[in-house]
Amino acid sequence: MDALLPAFVDRLLGQGPDPCEIPEIPVSATAGWLGPLATRVLSVVETITDQRVQAFLAHGYVYLPLPAPDGRGVYLRVASHSAMEPWPVLTTSVVLTIAGTVAVEMYQEVDDSLAGRPQYARSFGPEQVFAVHPDTLCATQSSPDGVQVLTTVLPTPRSGEPLTEDEYAAAVYRVYRTLEGLRHGTPAGDRS
Repeated sequence: MDALLPAFVDRLLGQGPDPCEIPEIPVSATAGWLGPLATRVLSVVETITDQRVQAFLAHGYVYLPLPAPDGRGVYLRVASHSAMEPWPVLTTSVVLTIAGTVAVEMYQEVDDSLAGRPQYARSFGPEQVFAVHPDTLCATQSSPDGVQVLTTVLPTPRSGEPLTEDEYAAAVYRVYRTLEGLRHGTPAGDRS
């Protein structure tokens, strides 16, 4: 885990849901991680053979699993469509935005989520991070070019739909192009 993800991710995964438990992380520790992370993830993606059997589609994203020690889950999440989708949070999770944007809405009660009345709403862009805790009532919406790294305390159950070969190949290709561009210093929106 240490070799793949920025060091501050472990601190975010270790925090509790109580606002008093938010870890103090210096701003300098959360800056400049995007390029190095893109390079590390790209090297992993280049060495992984076909993982289509373990990949799945859920909550508006294609989930591509990455190797993760300590029984945690690490996934590349690639936007499959751009609509607000409920995200059942089963374990403490940290989302690192690599490309595109991801909008997050959090709700106080189930009725609020059904009516689309969030108590909190925010969008995150490249090199921004957020954490959520189990049983958080939330939904996310990614821009069509959205790519994130999702890391969880426990692996995400493969609860979605399996991918076809074409869906898997398209997701891996998008991730590869995005990461390759970041490794060379090209922002996601500047590639043709």
